[in-house]
Order: sequence, then C-alpha cells, then structure tokens
Amino acid sequence: MPRSGNSLGSTSANSASNASTSTSGNTSPPAPAPAGTRGRSLAWHLLIRLLPAVLALAALDTVATYAISRRLGNEVYDRSLIDSARTLARQVRQTTDGPRLLNRFGIVHEPSSDEVRDDTPSAFSEASGIFDGDPSDRVFFRVSTQDMILAGRTDLAREPAKPEDADLVPRDRTPGRSSPVDAAAPRVYNTQVDGVEVRAASIQFHLGDTPVDVVVAETLNKRTRVIEEILSVLVGGLTLMVVMLAFVIVTGVRSGLRSISRVSEEIEARGIDDLQPIGAAGVPSEITPLVAQTNSLLTRLGQAIAAQRRFIGHAAHQLRTPLTGLKLESELMLSRPLPDDVRQRAERIKSVADRMIRVGEQLLVLARADLTTRPQDSFKTVDLAEVVQEGGAAWVPRARAAQIDIDLDAPSEPVWIAGDPVLLNELLSNLIDNAMRHGARPGCITLKVGASPPQLIVQDDGPGIDEADIDKVFEPFHRAPNVRASGSGLGLAIVHEIAQAHGGTVTVKSRPAFAGTQFTVNFPTGSVAEPHR
Repeated sequence: MPRSGNSLGSTSANSASNASTSTSGNTSPPAPAPAGTRGRSLAWHLLIRLLPAVLALAALDTVATYAISRRLGNEVYDRSLIDSARTLARQVRQTTDGPRLLNRFGIVHEPSSDEVRDDTPSAFSEASGIFDGDPSDRVFFRVSTQDMILAGRTDLAREPAKPEDADLVPRDRTPGRSSPVDAAAPRVYNTQVDGVEVRAASIQFHLGDTPVDVVVAETLNKRTRVIEEILSVLVGGLTLMVVMLAFVIVTGVRSGLRSISRVSEEIEARGIDDLQPIGAAGVPSEITPLVAQTNSLLTRLGQAIAAQRRFIGHAAHQLRTPLTGLKLESELMLSRPLPDDVRQRAERIKSVADRMIRVGEQLLVLARADLTTRPQDSFKTVDLAEVVQEGGAAWVPRARAAQIDIDLDAPSEPVWIAGDPVLLNELLSNLIDNAMRHGARPGCITLKVGASPPQLIVQDDGPGIDEADIDKVFEPFHRAPNVRASGSGLGLAIVHEIAQAHGGTVTVKSRPAFAGTQFTVNFPTGSVAEPHR
C-alpha cells in the first residue's frame, strides 16, 4: 500500500474530544514561590556572623597599634629632645661672673630682660644651630640657676606640676663621657607655654657648686601628624582587609554551593515521573546526608507508585476475564429471539461490558507506559511510518462502518525512531479512537508522518475543543461537560504517558487555529542507527 496520499478507509465519529492549543509532554513548570518565602543567603548569613568579630578584632588591633606607635614615636622624639637639651647644657660654662651660656663661637651670652620674654629661641640659639628641626613645631628653652635665668623663656616650667608625671630617662652611659651633663638623669614631661601643650626635657646638673637647670620644649605638631598618618594607613588597610574578607567569604560560599545549584538544576529539569536518584558527585560533605535522604525518599516513593501501578494492572487483568465472559453471554442472548425489553437490557449489558473491557486494557497500557518501570529499556529501532500504516489499516473496517475515511500521508523512506512497537501502536489507536468518537460523521481522519523531526499527526474535522478544556485534555478521566460521546477519559492520558516514555511531547490545535482538532506527537531528533535487513 503506498504511503503518500492514500485513503485507508471510511468511518465516522465526532472530533477529538480532548485537545489543547499547545500542551507539551513535559509537565508545566512549578509555580513560583510566594513572595517573602525566600530564605536568607548563606553567604550573607556567614558575613553577619563573622563581620562583628572581625570588626571587633580590627578595632582592638587599631587601638593596640595606636598605643604602640604613639609610645615608640614619643620615645624617638623624646630622645631627640633630650639630645637637644644636653647639647644646650654643654654650652653652659663657668666664668668669673658665674655660670654663663656660650654660643658656638665662644661668645658669652649675657642675660637680657627683653630676650627672656621672647616667644621664639633667641638669636643666640639660632647662632648656635641647636634648634634646627621641623619648621612645623615651635621650640622653647630655658637655662637658669637658682638665682637667675641665663636665657630663654621665664614661663617655661623647669619641672612638672606633679613629680610623678615626669618620665625619668636613664643616664648617658656612652664610654668616654663623664661630664656632669652626661651624668645627669633627664626628665621628660608635658607642660604648657602660652596655653599650648608642649613636651619638655629637663636636665639638672652642677657646675662647680652652682646647680643649673636646662629645659628644652617643643610643640606636638609633628608627633600628632605622625600618629594621624599611622592611623590613616592602619584604618585604610583594615578597611581594605574587611572588604576583601567579605568578598572572599561571598565568592567562596557561592563557589562551594555551585554543586548544590547543579543538583537543584538537575531536579528542576526532571519530569514529574522521573524518580531516579540524584547524583552526589562533587557535592560538599555537609550536603551529602541531605542528598542521600532525598534519594531514599525518591526510592520509597517510586516503590509506592510502582506498587500502585502493579495493583491497577493486576486488577484490570483480573477483571478482563469475567468481563469477557459477560460480553460473550450477552452476545449469545442477542443471537436468539428475545422480547424487546429483554433485548434492550442485553444490549446495555454488552455495551457496558465493552466499555469496561476497554478501560481495563487502557489501564494495563498506562501501567506499562509508566516511566518508573523504565519502558525505554526495551526500546528498539522501528519505522514510525510502517507502525502508522499498519496501525491505521487495522482501524479501517470500523471506520468504514462509521462512514469515516482514514487517509495516510507518510514519506516513502523509513522514519527511524527508538521505541516500543506495542506502545506506539497503542498511542496511535487511542488517537484514532478519540477522533472517531468525537469527529464528524460522515467525516475524515488524516494520519501524517513527518521525517524531520520525526512526528505523528492525527487530524479530524469535528467540532473541536472548548478553550476552557484545552489545558485539561491529558488529565486522566477528564471529560468535557458538553461531550456526549462515550469514553473513559483515559485515552489521551495514555497518549501523553507513552509520548513521555519515548522522550517526546504532545501538542494540540483546535478551533479557530485549526478546522477541527489536530494532535501532534514529536519524537526526539537524536540519531538512530538503521537496522540491518
């Protein structure tokens, strides 16, 4: 029989009762989670837990570093201040008029009432070159005995207000130095000059029998500036460290959870009937127990579904024998002369028996097509065009009796797919049966086979499907309210299950997009080796 444009027979029916504009073999995507149910990110959870401790440690480190830096800085500057005081003290000489201050040119400096009130070092100190230093600080000094001030500021305290506020510095133990100045123990303390805080170094020594006090003081500008620079570098470094730590935590956690995202994507991509175990390769050890328990749950769920399907199959098989006997008895009764009322009852019994036998057969096919039973394990390479031609030809006698033509449009070359011939024939039979029950009478059913991609199309010229029922046509036992044709509502559910078992999808078009109803079964386009003949 040629495959293209041939009429396989004549028959009748109403159009396909269950159809939908575009219903896929895959389940619809899950509904989005309600707003506000999304959990807090693990990365941010770790940040919230770790950042307070990190910030506390950073603050302690800042305080400790500040204290150490300030102490070390003060020691360095205090040592420089003491050296200046010692240098100035060595300029004091004993003269016939008593202790006097000499400059570096050997000129005796006589006390002057105007000079000792000056705010800056005297011309003598500038000539001596002792106080050459940072221009940002002001330097003050005082050289005095018990009786007079030899040079410098009169208001510069020669000792702290409280003796305990002074820091005592050890004597200079440099070999070869044994002068009174070197033997004296300097004191360093804070005081004020004209209301300005200064740091002062004081040396008390004896020149002959006369005690001499030398005090050198400077403002704290450079000390403060150094501390501020240290703090700015320290705070900037710690801030950068905290930011980098947060970045490392977030990226590290996300990298570690990438395998969990892979598991999530794998679960999301699965169909509703795919209960195979989840792969645990590359999953963090902390998540492995969760994956294991989930796989255990999937296994138990699969076993429960398989047991339910076996029960349905066994029950349908057990019912088929007595129903067949009931059908035979009713046919024997109808073959004999019977009163009209008895004949009507016998015909109803036969009709109900036929319907129950058909439901039992459909339940058996539904159990066989269940994905949990892995029907793909028994797949072999088959010619889709040949399956459709032979399956359609089997329906020709019934179609002719119902005044319906069955036309076949298939390529002359084989269309190879991987599948189960029995299940494929059942898929075709349910689509033809659906078209005959719900198509026009007289009418026409068209069977088409496509090669690229492999697909089966069944068309009828019936009234079509209401838009409200379009999304429900593949639900088991669903029947539209306005459908009068008999049926169990399992036929299209079986088509959907068989298509899924073959890795395919089912789509539907109806009025107004199509004049009648069209079911399209798309099979995978993966390469299938042509069998050897």
